[in-house]
Amino acid sequence: MDGSSLRRLADALDQPVRVELLGVEAQFDAEIERLARLAPQPAVWVGHSLGGIAALHLAARQPACCAALVLLASSARPDGPQGPDSRAKQWATLDRGGMHALLRRQLAPVYGIADDDPLIDELQAQAENIGAERYWHQLRYAAERPGLLRETLPLRMPVLVLTGSDDPLCPPACGQEIMALSCDRRSRHHVMPGAGHLLPIQEPAWCAHHMRHFLAQLALPA
Repeated sequence: MDGSSLRRLADALDQPVRVELLGVEAQFDAEIERLARLAPQPAVWVGHSLGGIAALHLAARQPACCAALVLLASSARPDGPQGPDSRAKQWATLDRGGMHALLRRQLAPVYGIADDDPLIDELQAQAENIGAERYWHQLRYAAERPGLLRETLPLRMPVLVLTGSDDPLCPPACGQEIMALSCDRRSRHHVMPGAGHLLPIQEPAWCAHHMRHFLAQLALPA
């Protein structure tokens, strides 16, 4: 997905949002270092899916860059045992059939999107805008990311975790695990009933509601 995937959320939030797309560097560690260089001052990092995973690793490695985190449908877990096979199938489908085939055969079933849902065409346009090379880098990030569940240093910045109850990729249990890493009393975890993995696209008003409340609390002491 490109930056337009957060358009509905930014409109509902009614605040300026800078979008930084993942996939510039070939390696996950180098990409986290690149993100750190973008924040000379502590920032509120908002990330969806792999973007949230990257923001979480950024906070763990470079906490001075992070005033707070907003993680949507994300996880602190390492790559799962099915990850390599799943990504190999995705890349093979992309190589043979292009973005059209990848979305409809591999991604749409996981996202819970029906074949006649116009969202598929929107996501395909975003994917084609990103391009195969950047998508390949993102697949490598997903494979290379280490887990954070055994980290000895807790997250000292406030964290907002938003998950969907029906998300097969990052279920509410993943959100609870992230919350266990946070030691800030302002951190919160909210679960949207019936929602799946595409929270900021399909439920922007719900996400914006919780984000506005969370951002208002940042002035309170930890």
